[in-house]
Amino acid sequence: MQAKPAVVRYPEADSTNSLALELGRQGAAHGTVVVAARQTGGRGRAGRCFVSPSGGLYMSVILRPDLAFAHLRLVTLAAGVACSMVLEKHGIAPLLKWPNDLYCGRKKLGGILTETAPWSAAPPGVPFVVVGIGLNVNSLPADFPPPLRDLVTSLSEITHRCHDLDMLRREIVRQLDSLVAGLERNPETFFSLWRQRDFLLGKNISWQDENGLVVHGAGAGLRPDGRYRLRTPDGLIHPILAGVLKVHPGNQVEPGRS
Repeated sequence: MQAKPAVVRYPEADSTNSLALELGRQGAAHGTVVVAARQTGGRGRAGRCFVSPSGGLYMSVILRPDLAFAHLRLVTLAAGVACSMVLEKHGIAPLLKWPNDLYCGRKKLGGILTETAPWSAAPPGVPFVVVGIGLNVNSLPADFPPPLRDLVTSLSEITHRCHDLDMLRREIVRQLDSLVAGLERNPETFFSLWRQRDFLLGKNISWQDENGLVVHGAGAGLRPDGRYRLRTPDGLIHPILAGVLKVHPGNQVEPGRS
């Protein structure tokens, strides 16, 4: 009998992604969600710490999508779109900083960390993706360490009211499942949704690759393979798959929401 998706709750967890990865290895069903009221060891990209005080939405979703390996990197982007679409219904319009952050104005609202089980040399049903989502919902900047307080915001701070975390969780999981299911059959619809919310488009940015090389230019949008494009002043386009992207002061315009 096929396992049914469940919601596994913790008052506190080291990392919901770590717990979800273990559940996935044990055969947890597509759509299973691990939720924690707070995390003590939340993870971000490249092993960075993701600060997770009480009041936020911290969850990891186990997905077993019917996707080609080359399309797996799009799952992170789909999670960003799903969060943005849901939050728009609750009074804010976050933008997406490639590949995994949500911003309102110049402040970070949340982040996404996607991790995968082996996608080859495995029997059917074994490969899976864990999508970790952390959103600042009912937390306030004062709940974060002093160095972060001017860099973060929350849904509650922007809308001046508290929000139902369970409702947000359900809405985001439904939207994420729908977007991931459509990645193979209708990718252009997904790319259009992401590009409408591009935080970096037209901004003065720099990219540092894994070897420490730094390239300066302007955000030039998403490629069909999920990589981001940086245009240098001489017109060259750099397709970015990994590394660190930073936004620099003095940008001319905010990206449009066409």
